[in-house]
Amino acid sequence: MQHHLFATRFIIFLIITFVHVPSSAFANDDERYVNCGKLFDCGDIKGVGYPFSGSDTPDYCGHPELKLDCSDQDPEITIQKLTYKVLGINNQSRALSVARKDYAENICPTLLLNTTWIPNLLNYTSDDHNITIYYGCPAQGAPSFANSSQFPCTAMTGYFTAVSDLSAFGSFPSNLISYLASCNDSIEVPVRESALQKIVSAPTVTQLLEGLNEGFDFVWNDSLCVTCKASGGQCGYNQNTAAFSCYCKDQPREFSCQQSPPGAQSPTAAQSPSMSSCLLLFFSAGVTLEVNRKTA
Repeated sequence: MQHHLFATRFIIFLIITFVHVPSSAFANDDERYVNCGKLFDCGDIKGVGYPFSGSDTPDYCGHPELKLDCSDQDPEITIQKLTYKVLGINNQSRALSVARKDYAENICPTLLLNTTWIPNLLNYTSDDHNITIYYGCPAQGAPSFANSSQFPCTAMTGYFTAVSDLSAFGSFPSNLISYLASCNDSIEVPVRESALQKIVSAPTVTQLLEGLNEGFDFVWNDSLCVTCKASGGQCGYNQNTAAFSCYCKDQPREFSCQQSPPGAQSPTAAQSPSMSSCLLLFFSAGVTLEVNRKTA
């Protein structure tokens, strides 16, 4: 009876041991790897990952300058202090389509800020063209040129030109240059080629606002992310080193996850007994002990 009781307790001990040991041997996937597999969804913009982060996606899953927000199902992004409405994100062409929110309804924003890109991260496309808008100009004496127009703001007068090179107005547009030099501020805002042509044809404030709200495109380069994804990792950003990071199932790496050769067995798997081998050991131990009891 004592031998039978000992055998039963020993088998129970083995079961507890082998059930708990594999759980520590097979560690859970790295938290950053799991979290960066989540994608940003807001309104019509869905399935967005690196280089962006936002909502349920932690900051380390994207570049700190490219954090998306979801306001009443309207996706937004703030770049260099300017907030843009996100019109679209094309992961294939790596294009971010945006429109400035401060020009959503009127041509006289509270703050006068240039549209800027982020070097080595976001760049304009060949389809983007700048329009220069001047503020604080003299109310009188504005020259009349094609592709240009004067407009009123609450406490100042504005003027815009649909061309970036003033020489397009003639050989010596001295009166225009003199007038624009007397304006207090100027900013540049990009529009698409199709919108520019409409503004040139009808240089009105209404047409300008329509063009601005059609937005323009930024493009990004994520060649490092392509390499990381191909190796089975999730793309992210190491804020301590201010550099790209490839989050793998076991740990982060610089560019790519190290793949084991086909058919190779990881050390963890090699050292961890399978369930079938555990059961075989359980029954073998029980049978051996039972035989010893009978023999005794």
